[in-house]
Amino acid sequence: MKLNSEELLLLLTNNIKKYRKAKDLSQEKLALASGIDRSSIAEIERCRANPSLDLLLKISNALDIEPSNLLEF
Repeated sequence: MKLNSEELLLLLTNNIKKYRKAKDLSQEKLALASGIDRSSIAEIERCRANPSLDLLLKISNALDIEPSNLLEF
């Protein structure tokens, strides 16, 4: 399945929210665990920011998942 950049970003942000909620983490707790500002987490989850690979690694490490999990369908 081919995705455009907007669809990929939506998939990514939905997966971040899904894993964060599954771990019962608030945006604030995820921010503290990942070393990313809470406002940046919020912007990413609202598809208003295009996260760098570095941020995705920090988020996946904080969620204790593989980075590839963030791109699962």
